[in-house]
Parts: sequence; C-alpha cells; structure tokens
Amino acid sequence: MRYLWTIIYIAFFSFRIQAQDAWSNQVGPLTSHLYAVKFTDLSTGTVCGFPGSIFRTTDGGNNWTEQISGTNNQLRGIFFTSRLNGTVVGRDGIILHTTDGGVSWQQQKSPSKLQPLLSTFFLDSLHGYAVGWYGIIIYTRDGGEHWELQKSEVTTFLRSVYFLADSIGLIVGEKGTLLRTINGGKTWNLIPSETTENLTGVCFFDKTSAVAVGEHGVIVRSANNGLRWECTDSGVKNNLRGVSFFGKIGTAVGENGIIIHSTDAGNSWKKEAPKSIAHLLAVQQVDAKHIVVVGLNGVILRKDEK
Repeated sequence: MRYLWTIIYIAFFSFRIQAQDAWSNQVGPLTSHLYAVKFTDLSTGTVCGFPGSIFRTTDGGNNWTEQISGTNNQLRGIFFTSRLNGTVVGRDGIILHTTDGGVSWQQQKSPSKLQPLLSTFFLDSLHGYAVGWYGIIIYTRDGGEHWELQKSEVTTFLRSVYFLADSIGLIVGEKGTLLRTINGGKTWNLIPSETTENLTGVCFFDKTSAVAVGEHGVIVRSANNGLRWECTDSGVKNNLRGVSFFGKIGTAVGENGIIIHSTDAGNSWKKEAPKSIAHLLAVQQVDAKHIVVVGLNGVILRKDEK
C-alpha cells in the first residue's frame, strides 16, 4: 500500500512540474539574431532579425520557413494587422511590406533619411507608425504607399511605439524618453517617465493602463492613458528589452535569458526559471496562456499552459 502511494505521489509531483514549466525551445534559425515577433493567432506568426532574416510559421512554431526579404539589413520591428498584411522595419530606414503573408515582400519608400527604424505599430491595414534613431517618427495613412515625418521634439533613440486607439499613442526611448499623443501623432508631448534609464518596450493592456520596461530592470506603469507614470519593482536588475500584455497577464524579457511574468496588471512580477542564456529581445503574450519569445542566436521560446 505504501508503495502504491509512493507511485501516486511521484506521478502527481511530476505532473505538477510539467504543468508549471510549460516552456519549450522551438527550432529556430541558428544563424540569425531575432529582434521582433508577431503572431496573429496561435498558429500563424512571423519573426525578423539579422541579416535580413524573416521566418514564418503556420503550425505554432513547430516548423519555420525562411522568406525572401530582399535585404541583408538588420530588421528590428514587425507588425501584422492580419495573417496576410504585414510590415517590417530596420536599418538604413528600410520598410518592407507584404499583402500575401510574406510570400513576397516589397520595399517601400522611407522618409527616414537612412536613419534606422526600430519599431512599428499599425492600427489597421492602412494607418501605421514607425520610430527610430534621433527621435524619428514616421506615419502612413495608406498602408505604406506614402510615409510622412512627424515632429517629435526629441533627438534620443526611440525604441518602441504602441497605440491604444487611433488617437492615443506612446513612444519610449533612451534616457527615459516617453512621448505621448492624443491626436494621432499630429503632436507628441514629452511626458515625465520617472526614470532616466533607457526604455526599450511599451504597451497598453486595457483602455487606460500601460507599462514600459527598460535597462537595469526598470518598469514604469500608468493608469491614466500614459499621462502620469510611477515605478514598479521588477525584482531584477537585468536589462529588459521587451514587454507584452494580454489583459492583466503580461511578460517581460531581457538580457541573459531573463523572463519575468505578471498576473496582476504589472503591479508585481515573478521571475521565471531560466530557459536560455541568450539575450531575449522580444516577446508576445499571444493570449493569457500562450507566450512567444525570441532573441540572439535564433532563440525561439514558446509557453503553452493548459
């Protein structure tokens, strides 16, 4: 009888470990550094990086197919508004666009004057933004047929852009730079971020609340559409490189394989057990139970909780 209970205990304990650790290493492109990820559903996703690398999966990451980007430039930002319609931005101001899921990519004319673009965000298939070095902000209202410069009033590197709606948007960057618009980017106002650390990622997670992350583990939160911010303890000192939320569930990633997770809208954070020693550069919280992370040396991690 004691033997039977021992077997049951071991089986139960093993099940709990498996349930708690739902991360898997997906077979990524080992020759590429990956800087951005975007899934449109649990099965369909695209990642991009260096040199000129774009890879796509239609089976949740079990298999990744390389796409022809037509460039060797470092590709730093990606956004898909549907399974077929996507945009990638990167070094030398390059902008690539697809309407067929990446079967083909077309280069669009960029007004960035060869300044690297680091992040992009689209509200729909027509209206999108991209940001990059020396305070550059560009905008399209026709799916990238034409891009226009917007005035930012800053010269710091801008590393992440995110819009709540067609009017309210946030941009973060070096030295705690935090820009906010309430009129679709016609004007951008510099907002106190309560930190001087370089900020590298920002996102809204409901109609009023936003989170930004940065170097030395800094995390700042806003509960009023980005107007006022306060620091939150991340529990880590690693440089954080990306953040993503689905409702109140969020994940931030960074250098030396750091992954931290929040279940209470970013009020508190818990460090995950290490899954990689590589620098992790981007994350998408696809939904409350599924996360995809990418980084240097082709690292692709996925978490699938039951």
